[in-house]
Amino acid sequence: MLGILACFVAGSAIIALGVSWQVKHVSNDWWALAKYNLTISPLLFLANILLSMGFGLGHSAIKNVPAVVAMQTVIYYAFLILFSYYLVGDKVSLVKAAAGVSLLAAGIWVLKS
Repeated sequence: MLGILACFVAGSAIIALGVSWQVKHVSNDWWALAKYNLTISPLLFLANILLSMGFGLGHSAIKNVPAVVAMQTVIYYAFLILFSYYLVGDKVSLVKAAAGVSLLAAGIWVLKS
């Protein structure tokens, strides 16, 4: 289970950081976005490998694909909330964010049973 979480945490963190960094530091024109995506593509490739490993290991261990996907989604959204708050500077309502993550966690519990 620790390997599954490690893959999901690392892969989700890389993708969430890439999205947050783009919003904060990359201009909104086509050439800048293309250059940024080409630059970050090796990291995105690594993130996708990690997530694929996590999904494979998770399915082998849990035998429930929706629960595994929901678990990864909770981790990804938690990183998006953190990076949006600290890196981008958005004033995220932490109460609403916690409520949303709690609903996702409740959904995982329902799917897992």
